Amino acid sequence: MKNLTKNWWPFATYVAYLLILYQLRGLRDDLIVVSTLALILYYGGPKTRPVFQFLLPLFLTHIIYDTQRYYADFIRMAVHVEEPYVFDKFFFGIETAQGRLTPNEWWQLHTHSILDFICGIAYIIFIPVYVICAALWRFWYSKIGTALRPPRSILLRSPQVMWAFFWVNMLGYSTYYWYPASPPWYVALYGLGPARLDVPANLAGCARFDALLGLPIFENWYGRSADVHGAIPSLHIAYPLMAVYYAFRFGSLKTFTTVFYLLMCFSAVYLNHHYVLDILWGSFYALLVAFSTDMIWNWLLKRRGIIVPGTSEDLASI
Repeated sequence: MKNLTKNWWPFATYVAYLLILYQLRGLRDDLIVVSTLALILYYGGPKTRPVFQFLLPLFLTHIIYDTQRYYADFIRMAVHVEEPYVFDKFFFGIETAQGRLTPNEWWQLHTHSILDFICGIAYIIFIPVYVICAALWRFWYSKIGTALRPPRSILLRSPQVMWAFFWVNMLGYSTYYWYPASPPWYVALYGLGPARLDVPANLAGCARFDALLGLPIFENWYGRSADVHGAIPSLHIAYPLMAVYYAFRFGSLKTFTTVFYLLMCFSAVYLNHHYVLDILWGSFYALLVAFSTDMIWNWLLKRRGIIVPGTSEDLASI
């Protein structure tokens, strides 16, 4: 209660946020859970405050993503329907008896229940995988140890992993407006004509996963999508590649993150949610943000007079 009296602004922000959502008729259970959990962790004291700080970028990303449904149609530029399709057909097209097909079109003719299951699982866990890797580096990696880098170097750098997640999302969301692009499932359903802004999000190949399990997993998930024409960049790909970057940076989970990234690249095409162009664009954003965040974080540590073990400054001090 003492913290609540002293730091009243988070609680006030929480109440204002829920009231605004209520007025906009956008008050949903997931938004209530996320904002309430953030508030509890913030006021929970020394034991929960590190968890709040760790999850804050995730909380902010979720909230900002949802807000797009209220202003996306007002600031979005012309939607690109044909260009991504033509790009993939030209550079990655597959010659068949039916003519030249994009990789997406070819895989929709060669689906298999085993691939449906594997790719569906990958599409479900792509965010948890990133967060779990980040948590291992942040909270438990010092107990695991490493022969490549001193644990202290990882503990000092680990907070940047979740903030990189936040910034790659912000960069991706901004791209939705200056280069909005339709996903391949949209072209399969509505063709290459002028983009329709009134269509609901579609499960595409994920519908096969729901049918396989007999559960509306993706149906409930994609029913809450805030932007249909946001295929570029593929953030499904950006998160796993950033995990690969940090895995090699920290010397841990390298094989796992690399395999998962390659699986996500395949799944995005196989499930008909992204073109190869989207994957390349998302991969570029991932490396750009991860590298930039890494450099900025090291600069901030240096500004605070903190020498990171294993860096040139550390070696110069010996």
